Amino acid sequence: MAALLLLLLQLLACCCRGSVASPVRLQPSPLRVSCPGPHGQVFQRQDNEHRMSCLWNSTVTLHYQPAPGTGPEVEGEEGQPPSPPFCLWYLNSASVRNISRWSGQVVLQTGQAPSPGASSLLTVQCSSASCAAPECFHHNVSVEISAQDMRLFVLWPQTHVIRVWQLVELGWCARLKSAVWQYRFSSRGGVPSTLLLPSSEHQDTTSPAVYPTVELQQTCATYYSYRLTVCYRHPGIHVVLVSIEQMPHMNFNLSLKVEHDLVHVLSISSKLLSVPQQPLSLSWWLQPLTLSTLAYRLVDSQAIGGWLCSYSSFMLPSNFCAISTPQSLDEIVVASVYFHVDGKRFEELAGELHLFNGTLSLTAGKETPIHVNLFPGKTNSSTYIFRYNQGTFYASKDSNSTFSTDDPNICVVFYQYKELSYLLTIEFLALQWYKFKMYLYLNQKRALIRSLAERDLDVHVFSSGRSFLQNFSYLVWFIPAQYPMLQCNWTFYLQLFGTKKDHVVQSSTYTYKDHVKNAARFVRRSALPFDAEKYMGFVAKVNCTSSAPTPALLSVRVNNHTAKSIEAPVVCEKKECRISRCWIQRPDPRSIILYRKKALEFFLFVKLNVDCHIGISIKSSWRVYPAKDTKTEPDWSHPVNTSAMFGVEMIHLTIPSNTLDYGLYLFYFTAEVIPIRTSTVLKAHDTIYVQIERADLLANISGGSVRTVGFSESWTLDGSESSDPDSQEGPLIFTWYCTKDSADYKTMKFNLKNRCHPFQKDLRWITASGPIQNIPPESLPGSTLYYFRLMIQKGKRKAYANQIVEVDPGPPLILNVRCLENCDTSIIPTERFSLSGKCSNCKPSNKPLYYWTLFSDTSKEINFDWDSKTSTGRSGAYMSIHALTFIKPVYPSYILHLSVTTWDGRSSSFIRPFTVNIPPRDGTCNISPHYGIAFLTRFVVKCRGFYDSHSPLTYKVIVASDIPETTTVTSVVENTFGPILYYGSEPKTPPSILPVGDPSHKYALTLYIQVRDSIGAFTQVSLRVHVKNPLKTQSLSAIFHELLASANRLSLSTSDQQTGYHLRAGYLAYLAASLLNYNKNTPTVQLPQAQLREAVVKTALNISVKSVLEINQVAAVLSEVTDAVEKMNVRSQDLAIGKLTEVTRALMRHKYRTRLSEEAEIQASGILRCLSNILSADLLHLKNVSANGIQNVFSILEGILEIIYMGKVPEEIETLIETGLWNVTLKKKEAWNITNYLPATHTCHNCFYPTVRKEGGSALSPSTVVATAIFEFDESPFPWLGYTSDIVSVVMGFKVAEVSYNGDLIPLSTERADVFLARKGGVIALNLVMGPDKTETYTIGGFNFEINKTTTSIYFQIMTELEVTFKVLIFTGTNLTHAQPVASFTAFHNMPTVASGNSTTTADCSISGPYIICLPQSLLTIIAQESGVDSQSISIVLETHYILRYPNRKLVDVYIFNDRCLFLDGVESQWNKGTCKVGSLTNWKKIHCVCDYKQTRQRLPPLPSPDIKFLAAKVVVLPNTVDLGRNLIADLPKNPLTLITVLSIFTVYLLLCCWAIGRDRVEKEIKYIIVLPDNEASDEGSFLVTLYTGSRWNAGTKVEVFLQLVGQYGRSKFRCLWHQPSPAFQRGSIDCFLITTKKNLGDIRSFKVRLSNEGKSPTWFLSRAEVEDMSTRKAWFFLCRKWLFLDKNNPLRDWKFSVTDPQIPLPKLDYFLINFNRRLTEYHLWLSIFAPVIAGAFTRFQRLSTFLAVILFSLLVNIMFFNAEKDDEAPIYLRYLRSVTVGIECALLTLPVEMLIIALFKYSQKDPPPVVTKMYPKVDSRYWNNCIVSEKDANVIDTEEQTISGNSSRMGRKSKKSSSNFMEGGIFSKERRLSTTIRQLRKIPDTEPLLCWWCVCVAWGLVLSITVLSSFFIVLYGLSYGYQTSREWLIASGTSFLENVFFHSILKSLLFSAMSTIRPKYLEDIRWVTQEKHVEINSAEEAERVA
Repeated sequence: MAALLLLLLQLLACCCRGSVASPVRLQPSPLRVSCPGPHGQVFQRQDNEHRMSCLWNSTVTLHYQPAPGTGPEVEGEEGQPPSPPFCLWYLNSASVRNISRWSGQVVLQTGQAPSPGASSLLTVQCSSASCAAPECFHHNVSVEISAQDMRLFVLWPQTHVIRVWQLVELGWCARLKSAVWQYRFSSRGGVPSTLLLPSSEHQDTTSPAVYPTVELQQTCATYYSYRLTVCYRHPGIHVVLVSIEQMPHMNFNLSLKVEHDLVHVLSISSKLLSVPQQPLSLSWWLQPLTLSTLAYRLVDSQAIGGWLCSYSSFMLPSNFCAISTPQSLDEIVVASVYFHVDGKRFEELAGELHLFNGTLSLTAGKETPIHVNLFPGKTNSSTYIFRYNQGTFYASKDSNSTFSTDDPNICVVFYQYKELSYLLTIEFLALQWYKFKMYLYLNQKRALIRSLAERDLDVHVFSSGRSFLQNFSYLVWFIPAQYPMLQCNWTFYLQLFGTKKDHVVQSSTYTYKDHVKNAARFVRRSALPFDAEKYMGFVAKVNCTSSAPTPALLSVRVNNHTAKSIEAPVVCEKKECRISRCWIQRPDPRSIILYRKKALEFFLFVKLNVDCHIGISIKSSWRVYPAKDTKTEPDWSHPVNTSAMFGVEMIHLTIPSNTLDYGLYLFYFTAEVIPIRTSTVLKAHDTIYVQIERADLLANISGGSVRTVGFSESWTLDGSESSDPDSQEGPLIFTWYCTKDSADYKTMKFNLKNRCHPFQKDLRWITASGPIQNIPPESLPGSTLYYFRLMIQKGKRKAYANQIVEVDPGPPLILNVRCLENCDTSIIPTERFSLSGKCSNCKPSNKPLYYWTLFSDTSKEINFDWDSKTSTGRSGAYMSIHALTFIKPVYPSYILHLSVTTWDGRSSSFIRPFTVNIPPRDGTCNISPHYGIAFLTRFVVKCRGFYDSHSPLTYKVIVASDIPETTTVTSVVENTFGPILYYGSEPKTPPSILPVGDPSHKYALTLYIQVRDSIGAFTQVSLRVHVKNPLKTQSLSAIFHELLASANRLSLSTSDQQTGYHLRAGYLAYLAASLLNYNKNTPTVQLPQAQLREAVVKTALNISVKSVLEINQVAAVLSEVTDAVEKMNVRSQDLAIGKLTEVTRALMRHKYRTRLSEEAEIQASGILRCLSNILSADLLHLKNVSANGIQNVFSILEGILEIIYMGKVPEEIETLIETGLWNVTLKKKEAWNITNYLPATHTCHNCFYPTVRKEGGSALSPSTVVATAIFEFDESPFPWLGYTSDIVSVVMGFKVAEVSYNGDLIPLSTERADVFLARKGGVIALNLVMGPDKTETYTIGGFNFEINKTTTSIYFQIMTELEVTFKVLIFTGTNLTHAQPVASFTAFHNMPTVASGNSTTTADCSISGPYIICLPQSLLTIIAQESGVDSQSISIVLETHYILRYPNRKLVDVYIFNDRCLFLDGVESQWNKGTCKVGSLTNWKKIHCVCDYKQTRQRLPPLPSPDIKFLAAKVVVLPNTVDLGRNLIADLPKNPLTLITVLSIFTVYLLLCCWAIGRDRVEKEIKYIIVLPDNEASDEGSFLVTLYTGSRWNAGTKVEVFLQLVGQYGRSKFRCLWHQPSPAFQRGSIDCFLITTKKNLGDIRSFKVRLSNEGKSPTWFLSRAEVEDMSTRKAWFFLCRKWLFLDKNNPLRDWKFSVTDPQIPLPKLDYFLINFNRRLTEYHLWLSIFAPVIAGAFTRFQRLSTFLAVILFSLLVNIMFFNAEKDDEAPIYLRYLRSVTVGIECALLTLPVEMLIIALFKYSQKDPPPVVTKMYPKVDSRYWNNCIVSEKDANVIDTEEQTISGNSSRMGRKSKKSSSNFMEGGIFSKERRLSTTIRQLRKIPDTEPLLCWWCVCVAWGLVLSITVLSSFFIVLYGLSYGYQTSREWLIASGTSFLENVFFHSILKSLLFSAMSTIRPKYLEDIRWVTQEKHVEINSAEEAERVA
């Protein structure tokens, strides 16, 4: 819809462009869009040819094809098929596709399913490519994508209940329909029960009155409607189901309640009556008693009697006490009932029924009686139906038939009157007798009868309690007030019992007449749960004989049909009056403080409940007290004045607004209750604290919560009505916010896409403060909702108000697209293609965004290089495509599309189709010969094979020159300037000579052949020919004169071929000039250059310049002849200038005529080369400088620039013109992009920023095009003027002009210009020496120079990479000792320098900036005057905080400068120093000049003068400077800190070496397997038990340990693990014990451990254990992980440990701790030195030496870092931080060295010596020492013993065999000789590598070399450091040490241990001793042999 609205606005704008314009009429859409799917095409009621519908899906495929009467099959006016339209596809106003095809498909992703009723709108906006907008706009095609929506409802009847057989009209409406859809209706029990209805069979819209709801009517008004009629035969709940057959998951259901139409009330039957003698007469009456109760009475007027009655279950028979019984005996009441209904109000009905002699008469109300003759005896049966309906009735009866009189004759009459229906049956017997039956029904259309279950007797019983002064009580009960006719039906029986309920004390009967008025007074009013006014009360007085409750039974009976009994004890207890509750109401019962606002009225209400059965009087009182807090008691003697409050003596207190001031108050309520006729006073009170707070601020935005504003209107956001209700004093702080999504206010976070204005940086509005915000017109995009919020604040209080502002859409954009260059339908590819696409009604404030797109003829977007192929890019209002871009077109035609969008949301587009004139192609050219002699060989160029549809073809041959290399015009794509050798229609040139080629390229000369068609497109071919120098035999003078004579003759020709002759003459003159240039470089042959060049110039004067070809020839000749500037005389220059003036004017006429720029700018490059040569010639001879000539050169230059300007479009890239003498930069911009433009930061050096106005002083319009030319001269072009030698910058000229509509330049006034000139000199550079001062507290440096009384202000700038603040001190003289500065400054790196002293003024300093210091002239003058001498030396000292440790010349540079700006107003003027001043942005690299031209502009002289203004900068004399660094910087002494550090490390190392070597020796000697001394040689079992003590703190023990093995066949006794004198059970130790047992235990199951209660360290942490059977080599493993400790109460406590199952995974924590401990003790280089036990052969001494090498290497790396960064200065805190960083880096660098040395030591050891046992001799049993076998003595015992083998299943055999083996040669003999060999395999696991033995030597060599070298260089470097550096080095070294010890190794161990626990681990993954040791027990035979 947004796209459609935009299109309508565009059309409206187009129609309003002018009165003469024809009205715009939208064309039919060229496309037809459809979306066929699996369900077919869907439709909506609103669909038409421009609107269609699609069924929603997550992916929607749309097909489009040409509309009828369009498409490629339809031929256009020229017989060509029309171009496809360009169509923009929008989905919900968001662009999704740009398509230019006749047919295809579009696939859209629609996202989530829309809600019912919602949809997505796809808009296709097409415009024709054959004509321009808006005449060719088409109707939009809208496609609504929506899901199916259905509504099912009941049209009639619109009641809750439907009757059986009642016609029910169902309806449903659906949003969509399809030809393939069918609706299936189904309802079980309905007629019909099922039905198929096509979706196309919809009906017209139903009348709004029949819809159940208004919402349903509004929805179905636009949907397809369907109807269906159904009825039901049976009552019940029936479900209606409607579904779509071809559409899954689409069904709707509706439940209907069906009931009978008639409800049975009663039935009566008479006895057998005589027809003639007993006529029947009945009268009935129906009367509404209440709204819900009806009474019915049937009376027999004839008193026949004998009636039988039956009633429905909901009927209550009654005699109706208010109705008198029949007065006569002839009347009998047949039936008298009443019942309850729910429905409308009933009216009273009455009627009669008479039957006499077969005639039935029926009378009802005032209706006409009905008489029916029943014809008894004539028919077998008959049926009559009567229904009163507007005075008519209907009757039907059976047809007559013959019957026997003996058979009964039955007549059935159905009679209905309003709510009552009668079914009468009269059965005639033998024509004399009859029997009458009547059935009464109630019509349910009017009533819904209530069942008996809904009727319960409503009785409420209360006991009043014992009277306060009396001895009796009351029993009170209530029933609803009854209708008089029903009152007599109520009877009450009251029985009072004794206390034991064994007898009745009192019995009473009550009727309805016994009710008591105002019975509620006997009961407390608050206890009644009903409205007492609608109930009737009964009171029974009960005497109270005791205080106990009296049992009572109340029985209620209604007409003997309904009864109810209620037990109600009578309370006789005497009750005292009391106040049950006194409570001030509050929101939370637990709260003690209420918070109220001062400006708001509030109330306090007390709930006062008094239990008293007599009258009372209440006295209430409120008191208010100020309170400090809730814990401090208020001053009760000073209450608050409550006179302004209402209800002070009531329970309801009103506190008006502003009654109480801010603060906390205590409200104290007291109540006094006095019972009547008593002196008792009951008191109660309650309190509540009330905190009076400030009221909430009231934020208000005028205009309401929603408002609509116009896009072009100025409107305001007015929040001035916001206020503080408490006080008007003090200001309110206003803050405005704005967003496009109100959800942003929930988080108060800014979302960039939801910002309202481009300048918005957060949620706050761009001008966030103030009560009123003025919004200018067109400030916000139209068709958008904006959510503004006003936040007001006063102190800590805040409030806000929201307002939704809808901005109407703005006017449509109008694009004024026009062609500027190359405007034919078929463009010339060799020329530029320029367009203007300005939006005519866009303002700069709208920020229009232009976007150009290039499409192929098939509407496919082309990947076009906009940056290199255009000078404007694709994002500007103008488009300029370079020449030669389409020289080889890929497509036959193109479409250039421009879209414009403004930031306010408006958009428009334009299409420009074009074709490309393909240049001649498929041809070749060649030259013959390829080699030749200059000025001698005749060359012929021949082309063939070129063809083109635009004939005839012309051929142009150009001789390439060096102008494209020396003169650059950046806007020219390919500069082929040069003399034209040939131009004509023949493909073959006449023989011609050529000039000399380029000697540096083997005399190569390039020829350009351009084959051009009749339109102007050409194909260019380049040929290269080699032309050597002329032969020595050639006479150059003769050749020159011959060429010049021929040229003069041809130039003066007046024949028809004048143009050709002039071209030939120009070429010959060019050859003559090139001959002179060749002769200039050839010293052997000299020609009179000046005279001959003048002759060539004169020849050029004769050549006319009527065509661009002749212009080319003249420019080529003059550029060639003026190339030798030193050979040109003044007359030649003047003649050339005159001819160039003529050439320039001719070229300008040609440009105006053709409007093509590429060729004109190529010719301009040749003219520029001539001007550069002439100006160089003028400047070469300074004594003969012609000011008039230079002025003419600039006049011609302005003309050339105007020609180039004509080819430029605004906002394109600048055009740079470069020659050998000057550079010119041309810019063309609109005024809005150039006015008052001075960037805050700029990096360019030759820049020009003007502020321009028109000649009259009026401001420029934003769309005015301004042309700016900037000239740059390295040398001054005005050497005759003053200050030439003092100019230290480039000379810059500028010209500013307005470009008119036709391209003319109109001069503009420049009010102000900021010019930046690149400095070429004029500055003194000083590399200042900086270093620490004498006290080493800060860094200092300085310099001095001399001044005098005439010295002006001097500037100097500090350049450094540091970001520090310098204090600049100015001293007089050079002796600074005890001198006081005369001035001081503070120089910052990020802000301008400020003067520190009050006496220093910088008012006469114009330059300011970071690190720029100005010594003002006033200061220098005072210093010079006070000195009293002609010159005075001043010193400049720079100070900053301590950053340098050494003198440094590379850190700080100082540049001294002093400049003046010069201005030249035209060539005839003089340099002026007053117009332009030095600006504040001047520095040592560039000079900032500020020129102010507000004075009246001088009148131009009569002769044309250039409009170019010039600027330059001159230097003021600068002083000579002397560096004072050596006088200020301190000498640094040597520092021995590094030497002391190294010596300390070696001292600690030597001390630790002694300890480590000793520990290694001890551990080597005590590697025992301990043999217990109580082992017997006769023992059968032998086990090696290994116990692992944990490494936790205090894990070892010194007490005696006892162990018992429990095996498969038994257990051993507790054995003391005696180990003295060998240490055991130490922290981290592994202890092996050889234990023998009396018998073989078999497989070990567990073991027990017991500790003795003697000794130190009674605790022991047992980590794990292993037991190995020495005979079977079988091992069992135990994972203990438990602390063992002694218990005083149980000193003989045992700990049992079972074998660990090797198949069960270990606990992850246990495995992690074991593995982590092992890695720390083995791999941590430092901690492993001090480990309790060292595993492996990597000794402590080796580890300590490795650590020494690593730490010294780390110190060396640290000191090398500091030496490398010696010049890197920084603040002290950064240096300390750097020290830590360096330490971390160095620790990482030393890791490889550490790992290498450890690997060499660890993996290159020999196998360790075998572990053996050593037996100690027997000792006194009092000491009972162990027998221990040492490792060294094991080799002495070398006997061999047979191994016990075999595992018998029987214990006896196994024991016997083992016993025999031991008896023959066991482990021990009776002499206790050991015959055991225990051999240990190498300890290095198989998974670890094993290096060669000599790697140990390599490791020791590395340790020694690293230690010595590191120590040497540490001391060498460190002695040269100062104290500060050494301290920083020590910090870095300490960081490396700490990181190495506490971080790297520990972290590595933690990481590897943690990674190893990822997968399950088992016992085999832990390193055990049995994996490293192997014990063999040999036989005793070898022992005996040795013995």
